[in-house]
Amino acid sequence: RQRQVPLGPVAVFGASNFPLAFSVAGGDTASALAAGCPVIVKAHGAHPGTSELVGRALARAVKLCGLHEGVFSLLFGSGREVGIALVTDPRIKAVGFTGSRGGGIALCNAAQARPEPIPVYAEMSSINPVLLFPAALQSRAEALAQGFVASLTQGAGQFCTNPGLVIARQGPDLERFIQSAAQLLQRSPAQTMLTPGIFKAYEAGISALAEHAHADTVAVGLKGETPNQCQAHLFVTRASEFLADPALQAEMFGAASLIVQCANDEQIRQVIENLEGQLTATLHLDDADVESAKALLPTLERKAGRLLVNGWPTGVEVCDAMVHGGPFPATSDARTTSVGTAAILRFLRPVCYQDFPDALLPAALKHSNPLQLRRLLDGQREA
Repeated sequence: RQRQVPLGPVAVFGASNFPLAFSVAGGDTASALAAGCPVIVKAHGAHPGTSELVGRALARAVKLCGLHEGVFSLLFGSGREVGIALVTDPRIKAVGFTGSRGGGIALCNAAQARPEPIPVYAEMSSINPVLLFPAALQSRAEALAQGFVASLTQGAGQFCTNPGLVIARQGPDLERFIQSAAQLLQRSPAQTMLTPGIFKAYEAGISALAEHAHADTVAVGLKGETPNQCQAHLFVTRASEFLADPALQAEMFGAASLIVQCANDEQIRQVIENLEGQLTATLHLDDADVESAKALLPTLERKAGRLLVNGWPTGVEVCDAMVHGGPFPATSDARTTSVGTAAILRFLRPVCYQDFPDALLPAALKHSNPLQLRRLLDGQREA
């Protein structure tokens, strides 16, 4: 017989861009607690007050549920000192992280250098390509532009799944899309970003692309009047230039996107093949585009954790089928998700009990099934 048991104490790192959903009482904490793991959260310095309020609420919940107070702890500290100390402590058995590629890699390296290496489930970097197929562009270029700009500018673009790359075949229909998107984006008001650090990184990213010899700025949103306001940007490049320079794949965390114009279907395939791992890949298509899309699916399945048709990636539903993960550098472990019911599996490990007498079996595995669990017996669901 087999059951899943908790890994042990888990360190969770709060995310700068999600003070609630991916921080103190976010998905990582909920998944680890549901697995039976104590959780130690490292609060993010961008929102210490919110972290304290949520942490106190969690501590009260632990007490009301009659659990040991050590089930949940909250730590504060600037820099990486506290974080590295957490990851290298021998009592910690797994890590949940949402943040920059540099921060995630540093934690992974520290975890692997321990005498007992541990898993780090890090969500890091993704530009979330959107593919616009010819028939869809021909029939609804303006509507696609409207949906794209709404998704791009939502929350000042501070989403892990923000559509930071658009891929399409060049021609009049793509020009219609670009023109319509540019007009909408130019009227988009600036939005205050969550922290000065996020704003500074965004400004550096768009400045680098604006100065790039092979990227053209086609639209800029309205200028902000207060500090740290994100001014939306839209850029265009050609597939040949994109393929020649990996720097054009750099994530711009905010309301900025790059459109890649491709000469033909083969260039589109080459662009997709050369992409890094992604959280999402979106396909906008009509019936006439189905065969072209089908030809690209095997490559897209290797590149992204979630594939969408005729939607926008910024909506993430917490459900059984959801995958919020993907190949590196989207995440450090492409086999897992940080959103949805499968998220709990990150903090569990299987244990087999062979030839055990019923008296020694855990309650979950006893022949009488006293916990009334849904179980498989020789591959069949128990009655």
